[in-house]
Amino acid sequence: MQQSKLSMASALAQTEEQSTMSYTSKNTLSQQNSSKASKSTRTISTIQDLKADLKPGSPKLLSALRKLKPFHSMKELESTLRIWGRKGKFDEALELYFGVWALDFVREKLRNGKSSADLDEICADATVADVMGEISNQLRPTTRLMNLAIDACARAYPVQQCLAFEIFEDGTTSSGNNGKKGGRLSPNVFTFGSLLASCARNGDVSSALTLLRELEGGSYPDVTPNNVIYSTVISACERSDPPRVDLALELLNNATLALSSGRTGTDGGGLGVVGFNTAISTMARAAQWQMAVRLLDEMIIHSNSNMESIRRNHGEQKLILHVLDETSRISTADGREVELVVPKPDDVTFGTVLAACERSGEWEELLRIAKAARQNGVALDGIALTSVLHACQQLGLAEEALEYLDLMKELGHCEGDERADSTTADRRTRGRMRKGAKQALRGPDGVAYRLAISACARAPHGARWKDGIRLLNEMRDAALKSNSTAEAPDVIAYTAAIAGCSEAGEYTAAMRLIQTMRSEGIMPNVVTFSAVMNACASASAIMARRREEEDRSIELDDVRAPMNRALRLLQAMKSPTSSVRPNIVTYNAAIRACAEGLNLEGAFELLHQLKEDGLEPTIVTYGSLMTACERVGNIEAASKVFRMVKDHDEEDGIKANEIIYGAAISCCRKAGEPERALLLLRKMISEKLAPNTATFNTVIAALSEAKPSFTSSSTKGSKETKNNNWEKALSVYKVMKSKHAPPGVSPNRQTYNILIRNLAANLQPGYAESLLNSMRDAGFVPDVDLYTLTVRSYERCGNPMRALGLMESMREVGFDFYDIKVLDEAFKNAVKIVNKVGKGFTMEASTRRGSNEFSFGEEIDFYHDDDEDDSDYKILDSLKY
Repeated sequence: MQQSKLSMASALAQTEEQSTMSYTSKNTLSQQNSSKASKSTRTISTIQDLKADLKPGSPKLLSALRKLKPFHSMKELESTLRIWGRKGKFDEALELYFGVWALDFVREKLRNGKSSADLDEICADATVADVMGEISNQLRPTTRLMNLAIDACARAYPVQQCLAFEIFEDGTTSSGNNGKKGGRLSPNVFTFGSLLASCARNGDVSSALTLLRELEGGSYPDVTPNNVIYSTVISACERSDPPRVDLALELLNNATLALSSGRTGTDGGGLGVVGFNTAISTMARAAQWQMAVRLLDEMIIHSNSNMESIRRNHGEQKLILHVLDETSRISTADGREVELVVPKPDDVTFGTVLAACERSGEWEELLRIAKAARQNGVALDGIALTSVLHACQQLGLAEEALEYLDLMKELGHCEGDERADSTTADRRTRGRMRKGAKQALRGPDGVAYRLAISACARAPHGARWKDGIRLLNEMRDAALKSNSTAEAPDVIAYTAAIAGCSEAGEYTAAMRLIQTMRSEGIMPNVVTFSAVMNACASASAIMARRREEEDRSIELDDVRAPMNRALRLLQAMKSPTSSVRPNIVTYNAAIRACAEGLNLEGAFELLHQLKEDGLEPTIVTYGSLMTACERVGNIEAASKVFRMVKDHDEEDGIKANEIIYGAAISCCRKAGEPERALLLLRKMISEKLAPNTATFNTVIAALSEAKPSFTSSSTKGSKETKNNNWEKALSVYKVMKSKHAPPGVSPNRQTYNILIRNLAANLQPGYAESLLNSMRDAGFVPDVDLYTLTVRSYERCGNPMRALGLMESMREVGFDFYDIKVLDEAFKNAVKIVNKVGKGFTMEASTRRGSNEFSFGEEIDFYHDDDEDDSDYKILDSLKY
């Protein structure tokens, strides 16, 4: 051991400039971390205190010696010291360790036999002599005992970092206190691993780096940095405040290079997965989830592919493991060329990245990582699966939630599974012996069930509400089986199941769940009751929709029956005996129930009641009121809501949003006011709101459904109906297709259906045919009735040849017009005309409309989607987004 080596205990008091600290620079231990370490105070604070207590003549010496009597071998003593250290019995462990040193000191005095005050005092104490005779001769200070004592300091709470380094110095220096020989132990790699663990748990990056440089520099020739050493230094970066991601990555790359080549005297196996997991955990704690995901991807690709695959996957982006960018093969100390070693990710790797994505709310990425784990044969533990269930709950993915819940049920039950093996379980849970440590999940707990139930509740249209109730019952049965009331369904689980009923409109099932809750002694809260009211609202909406579709068996009373249940529940909550008072969310749900129950007066009455109760309307309140206006097509009431929002805007900053405008536009459509609908769309755009495709479609539908005007027909005594708003409808369509459209807006199947029907009905078959072509280009296959309407429109315009051309194009997309009576007749009429006129037939000769010549098979495009000439569309400029 070199005399020039740094004294770690004294170095704890040295200072360092944090901003200039790097792995490769000259580094001293920081005063800041020293101060943090020195704040730790316990019954045993320094070695000097212990030695003072255990010197000859001290009453504690006899007590310490007596505690050594039960141990007949070093193995027993080491085992006890290890257990006490890991259980947090720091004082007892240290007293036992220094008791061995006191025993050794007494034996040495007795062995030498030289006269001294200490020796005379020992010989004069017959009790000490008797106890000495009962202690095993095998007990003596060893490097292993020193390592266990240092480990106990590292595991103490708070961490005893200073004392750990004092134990190291006292046990390994050539001279003890007062110039006498005191230390004779040779440190090994486990010694430094325990010392670094005390630094890591204290977040002391500076001390950890200093010690690592001492090892790499050869100050301890018999000790070579290995996986544990590098991983523990990276752990110090993780626990630092703030986490040192940059330093952790530098250490990760250097360790990968050093341990893969065997330059540090290792077997060349590379840095283990624990080191990589610690680096990923550092990124996760620093909220660098993207970096954590990238490192995981590099581990996956490197373990399954070659370097070329990695470079192709990352393109120009620099790798996290930049040593892989520089070279994939390195030379060992004996001249051999070996591959850089990157470990395969394990369950901890995936679990850490999943937790990072969960904290950042990156739900889609989380599910991608979970899928990658399964593809790579990695079984996720209970905590990781809980994170996945959280993602499923947030995204409303019921099917995936049920699948991952089933995986959680298999934890610890699969024969041959590593996690079911008792030896593996013991090995993995030794660290859980510490008081307060989290225990591994061996199946779904209450949190997992609640997340899965909520995922079912959020499924589109409430399609999985029955699964939510099934899981609720399963949760209850599991709690009874395990006799664990903590895992039984609670108000959160019941409310989630009721929310699923709400989406599906199953209000009777929601009411039954309320009764079950009360029978089990679980009190519903305001959220629970609000969810029941929403279930009533959804039920009324379903009944109203069926009634609107001309289901004659449904009366208005049937539509309002669920609404009435919601209003009775609200009144019960407002009664003096109720322990749950309605809040604004409850009132909003009740107003929605009135809206879906076609009860406009009731909705406005509830607005009055909530104000009397001292509550303030929210944007949701006004949105529900506007929905009530829309359901009955009451323009005056809708205008009233707009005035209310405007008045509220001046007071509290509430402004009409896309939902309010969308409902108002739909109200205008129902009231037959297309110009108002168009005006509201223009107002939305002018206020920088983003109408969606459905809102645009509603405006187009309103313009298409406007009351027609009557014109004379070519047939004597008959009249044709025309809607002169078709040009405006086309203008709205053109905005949807242009660069002025809001993000995510584009024509869909419904857009084309409305427009083509409108154009065909208004004798504009050329535009209709052009939109049929655009519809196909957009990936939508037009229904046969759209072709039929366009062909009939051509016939009514006296253009049979164009009808014939359109029917030919139908055959190209797989329709056989011979099977359609109307089209078959149109085809026969067109053929008759061709036979009459013969060759030289032109559009000019055969039609009353249009001046362009038309030949059979010519593709017609009256409406050009790419036309930038806005002059043909008078309202386009006013609609630009």
